[in-house]
Amino acid sequence: MASFTDLVAQSIFQRREEFLAGLSIEPRDEVEFLLAAEIQAHWHPLELRNNGAQERVPVAAIDGSHAIRALNFGADWIVAQALLIGPDGFRQSAVDTLLLRGEIERPAVDRCASLLMRSLELDLALKFVQSGAGKILLLDGSLYSDLPYLLYNLAIGGYEHFPLRVLEQYLELFDLCQKRDILLLGLAKRTRATVLGRAILDQRNFSPISTSYQADAVQMLDADVQDAEVSGATLVRLEQEQNRGRDMHKLPSDGELLHRWTKGSGLTDPVLLGSASFGRASAQVVAQLALQVKQPVYESALSSAQQRMAARLTSMQERLLAAPAIGTFYVRLAPGEDVLRVDAPASTFGRSDLRLLDFAQALISYTTALPMVRHLVDDYGGLSVYNAALYVVDQEVRLRAETVDHVYLPVLRRQVGYPIQYDRSTRRFNR
Repeated sequence: MASFTDLVAQSIFQRREEFLAGLSIEPRDEVEFLLAAEIQAHWHPLELRNNGAQERVPVAAIDGSHAIRALNFGADWIVAQALLIGPDGFRQSAVDTLLLRGEIERPAVDRCASLLMRSLELDLALKFVQSGAGKILLLDGSLYSDLPYLLYNLAIGGYEHFPLRVLEQYLELFDLCQKRDILLLGLAKRTRATVLGRAILDQRNFSPISTSYQADAVQMLDADVQDAEVSGATLVRLEQEQNRGRDMHKLPSDGELLHRWTKGSGLTDPVLLGSASFGRASAQVVAQLALQVKQPVYESALSSAQQRMAARLTSMQERLLAAPAIGTFYVRLAPGEDVLRVDAPASTFGRSDLRLLDFAQALISYTTALPMVRHLVDDYGGLSVYNAALYVVDQEVRLRAETVDHVYLPVLRRQVGYPIQYDRSTRRFNR
């Protein structure tokens, strides 16, 4: 009988060409030929001029972590924590824990854990901005990627409106940072998005976005969004629906494009993002928001599901409609490094006039991103430390298995006065 190692090697050999497709510098079709040329045109070597000794501006950094454990009485236990470390010894931390009972799909549990962690991070960010303790704030992760999905309820009883609460925190943070002149940056290590590739193709009028979806999207919205809850399976389906018709073929991720066709340290032209990534169903939610503001309807004319949705959204309509666009760019701080995605409100790129729902997307000059890159270069610590401030926070806030299983679990038992155990599947790997 062949060993597992031999079988793995055999499988890789059989799929070798498929695996190499994402590594080769040779374009394989018309789309890749275009992207290979355009990505290099939108890539700029990192050549920051030395203007003499400059005082480094202290930064604050926020990161979070979460863990999920299945318990032996059929519930899921979520623990989330977040930490902010700022200048002059400014520190704040936050923790929350949930016990989810009942039949809940695992994707919904995972989403709840991510939302809980992000909510804690955003709460710390708001407290920092309100304190006036600093002028630069770094958040781990993208500022834009979550926004479209926050329009969908969470398919967990009692927590349906959790995504909307997180959206409100985002909008409050964007507003406060702009009013108080705080530089807010979201740094994402993962680069699986296709925002740059799509923007390039759209600019060249290649693979135009289909507009034939509008009628059926309304029906999907009525069924999936206005009826309050969106399950994990439905979210997957909505993602599939929103991508159908957008491209004639699946685009390589931005990370793949930059890995294959750029060299050395450098940065891309930023993409100003409006509603481009909201997709079909969520775009309809946004469109209905705008319509409600422009053409108010009598509450008696709405269905009960529509009334529930209107009640949730009415309080934040003006804020959502006034929300700033978000700019994003990629930077490689040193040769051989992975690219880093950087998000910031559009005002940081000199476009405070752009609103999230006013347009789809637009490419702008890389020079608008150079002031942000200077700050990132100052805090760059090598291949394992892409940002010194976020690295320090990550090392302290990271929720390791030993902490969850040997510190927090005994605390849970003491607080509830019951000998809670993990389920059999979890216990097998918990020693």
